[in-house]
Amino acid sequence: MNKRPSSSRAARFRAPVVILAGGIKGEDGASIEAARTLFLSALSGFAGTLISGGTTSGIAGVAGDLAMACPRAEVIGYLPRRHGKNRPDRRYSRLCATPGKGFSAAECLRYWSDLIAAGVNPATVALLGWGGGRIAAFEYRIALMIGARVGIFAGTGRSADDLRRDPVWANAPRLRYLPWDAAAVRAFVNAAV
Repeated sequence: MNKRPSSSRAARFRAPVVILAGGIKGEDGASIEAARTLFLSALSGFAGTLISGGTTSGIAGVAGDLAMACPRAEVIGYLPRRHGKNRPDRRYSRLCATPGKGFSAAECLRYWSDLIAAGVNPATVALLGWGGGRIAAFEYRIALMIGARVGIFAGTGRSADDLRRDPVWANAPRLRYLPWDAAAVRAFVNAAV
């Protein structure tokens, strides 16, 4: 298992594919702890592919916790080669580097490019959105534009709540507002397309 950031685009993705998106900065400790508790319960036994930010911070750090709790899952992190103070999370199965300095839309575009190049139909992908800033807002909207299922947790603040108030996106056909309930998350992730 290569723990160094990789630039290989030959990745294969085992279904189901779930993207865990949200804030690295800006979410308070209580919010991240609530996300950790919910996702560890909802995704226990998960055996597909989980994609997130590849660092130990925020929601990306929760994905690292899932990598430890779900040994049959392939947890892939997308992060910039120069990631500043954000430490790469070595618990991930694989880290994929994008060029540039600091997180941007490039990581989202790269994982979608890799998924599509590998033959993954975006309609079969579930994105779970928890809070987040401008990059998470971009991730949510790109996923909706290309036909992924997007589950947003209301009350998690910032971009997640902004999406619900956005008249252009609030009623997108593949957007769901999920309760903080493990069974609802499991049902959303495993929903037939």
